[in-house]
Amino acid sequence: MSLYSPVIALILSQILSETTLFNRLRNWSKRILPMIDGFGQNEFMDKPLFLKVRPGDAVLYEADQIGKVLTFIGGSRDPGTPTLFQIANVDSGEIRWIHGEEVTEIVSEYRTTIKKPSTFYEQIQQQQQQQQ
Repeated sequence: MSLYSPVIALILSQILSETTLFNRLRNWSKRILPMIDGFGQNEFMDKPLFLKVRPGDAVLYEADQIGKVLTFIGGSRDPGTPTLFQIANVDSGEIRWIHGEEVTEIVSEYRTTIKKPSTFYEQIQQQQQQQQ
């Protein structure tokens, strides 16, 4: 047994304990940091704007043109991801295709929501079923 063995063992134990501490800190940061308000919200980490566009939305493209999104074509890797949009220009009525990166802003969103039928609607359905 050489003189260096205890020193090497001490250094190795120190490295291992630091690695364990590093792993604990890394695991903690993965769990806690996303919960902090505003963490990770910047233009580099957020998904691109064109991924948020859906048919029916009014979008700004080519610096000053507003168009209504009619439909889109998905990418080859993920068909649900829009890459090309068919746009109807609001001013001229021109229909054309644009690339997703050309979209600079969503002017207005068109989102449908499904609401629970009203009690009046349910009453009408019950009356129709009773008449049959």
